[in-house]
Amino acid sequence: MALIKNEIPIMEYDTEKTAVLMPGHSWDYQFAKRAVLLFMEEEIDDYVRSHHCKIVGRFESITKAFLVYETEIDDQRVSFVQAPLGGAGAVQVMEQMIAGGAKKLIAAGCCGALESDMEGDLFIPTAALRQEGTSYHYLPPSREVELSKEAIDAIEKILKKRKLPYRKCKSWTTDGFYRETKEMVLYRKSEGYSVVEMECASMAACAKMRNVIFGQLLFTADSLANVEKHDCRNEGKDFFSTALELALLAALEL
Repeated sequence: MALIKNEIPIMEYDTEKTAVLMPGHSWDYQFAKRAVLLFMEEEIDDYVRSHHCKIVGRFESITKAFLVYETEIDDQRVSFVQAPLGGAGAVQVMEQMIAGGAKKLIAAGCCGALESDMEGDLFIPTAALRQEGTSYHYLPPSREVELSKEAIDAIEKILKKRKLPYRKCKSWTTDGFYRETKEMVLYRKSEGYSVVEMECASMAACAKMRNVIFGQLLFTADSLANVEKHDCRNEGKDFFSTALELALLAALEL
């Protein structure tokens, strides 16, 4: 085990996997091995009401409590939970799910389009640019982190079954929501990044360190394709419920 020091703090990394504070230290929840993290709230509530899901866990945070639900689809158990905005918060919930027994995880939520698209277009990230902070606590510094091929294949299989068009892509993960400047957007586009979001690299890095499978399904909400004018469109509101269902089905393919 080694602590790698650097003049730039974000570049410092400890190879030790055990920390002073570990997830699951104050509870003994047992979750299904397949789990879904959803960047949405109302759609989760609607699904729980209509499918009679049971509560199997509760994570307390400073701002709110995150309830973990379980459902059965084709006699297979799947746990699911809301994930908070941003890599740090999302990974905190992800860590708790892994501590409770989740081994195969799918995330689903919206993203910003960097190329011309129709609102709600589906994307499967194969790699994410690490322009955030959380991933650097889980993996040594690098420009990108790759997502699990097994998870990518599972998501792709469901979309093909549903005959839904999609694209595989590289995603730009940033925690600087209001620092997506014109030049930065153009730079990312020139590097081949198709979408922008705030969690993918963080969760992919966590998954690699914890040796679990992770993949993400994204659908476009707003658009930054025209850097002269941001287009919020309808913020992807018509596609959240579909993404929830697709993520649950993809988890069953793992």
